[in-house]
Amino acid sequence: MLGRIEWAACGGSRVTLSVLVWLLWASFVSSFAQSPVSGDHPPLTDILSKLESNETSDAERLIEENQPKVKEQLEAVLETIDRDFDALGLYGATSYKLGPGYQPLAESSRRYQRVFELYGRRSGDDAPYKKLEARRLRIEGADLTNRGEIVCGEKLDWGAAQPLYQMAMERLEAAFDLASELNDFRVMASAKNNMGSTLSRLGKPDEAIKAYSEGLQYAEKLPDDLYKGLLRLNLGNAYAWVGKPEEALTYLRPALDIFKRMDQRTWEANVLMTIGNAYLREQKFADSWENLNLALEMAKQSGENRVRGRALLNLGMAGLQLQKKEAIPVLEEALQWYDQDAGKEVYVPIEREFVRQDGLRLLSQVAKELGDDALARKYTSQFFESIGPNRDRYQTLRQSPCFEIYRARPQAVKPMIPIPVPGK
Repeated sequence: MLGRIEWAACGGSRVTLSVLVWLLWASFVSSFAQSPVSGDHPPLTDILSKLESNETSDAERLIEENQPKVKEQLEAVLETIDRDFDALGLYGATSYKLGPGYQPLAESSRRYQRVFELYGRRSGDDAPYKKLEARRLRIEGADLTNRGEIVCGEKLDWGAAQPLYQMAMERLEAAFDLASELNDFRVMASAKNNMGSTLSRLGKPDEAIKAYSEGLQYAEKLPDDLYKGLLRLNLGNAYAWVGKPEEALTYLRPALDIFKRMDQRTWEANVLMTIGNAYLREQKFADSWENLNLALEMAKQSGENRVRGRALLNLGMAGLQLQKKEAIPVLEEALQWYDQDAGKEVYVPIEREFVRQDGLRLLSQVAKELGDDALARKYTSQFFESIGPNRDRYQTLRQSPCFEIYRARPQAVKPMIPIPVPGK
């Protein structure tokens, strides 16, 4: 169940995120339960009903008698699919499983396949069918990527995750190829964005950057700004990952401007955190501290739970470098957030595990540098408790290919002091 989290809606009004998500999903379901163009006849649901009852000839008659209206309604269905696919991104703020996930959207899209296919046969115009297929493949690709991340994040099972990522790439490449035939720039940009995400999880940051860069070229051809912002955000994160923070900032600053203009506060929080991370890598700790604080505040306002914990953790790192007394309470708050119900909902188990381990090591180090040996020993003891009886767990976790995506996280600039494992 999603918790009651405040989300800053467009226009500055506040609604709970759980209510917002319910409204989005109810809108999606109702849009497929009735004609996308109200007042027009025959509604697509009538044609669909005929097909589901194996009354194909009646469905063909309805299409032939109303071809212009049917095509208009099919285009409306495609717009609905695009809108609801993009809306699923909101779930990432509160759930690593993306709430209901992609399956309901995929099933609804498949339900309309026969209508689109029949319209193409009867009209000789197969463009709407190809557009639907491109979207179906994109949805399947995104779903496979998400499933791979869940398998990695819950079970540390690269053997199960890798084929899911590879199948995701196949679906996304097929979606892009179909969209390219029609110059469908929205799906082209979206498919490249999802390819970049999948390649990142496969540990191929350079290829991810290439995919994001290509996607941005198509996004620039779109009338709306969402993908212009998202692809710049992902490029910024990828460049920070490969150790090019200055290049990252050239994409992140305009991304921030785009999301401010759109009043998309959850995405603003993500950009501000990534800017703070880039400054950490540049060792501009005061700038990092400032932007991470802004990210934290924006995350709290918008209900972006994922950013909230990560911003706290990175603030602790920046505070350590700036020798701020707030470093310890900020790191403690970060660990508490990851361990709360909201943290368990939004972070996969292995992220919560390694964050606790690294956080306790950092706290032990900070306490030692402050001369508080008793506090340092307390955190060291908690660190070993977090590893459990398997003394190799710390290295096993970090050596898994499943961990690759988390290497984009800022690392402590001061090397963490190795903690000897008792009995080794």
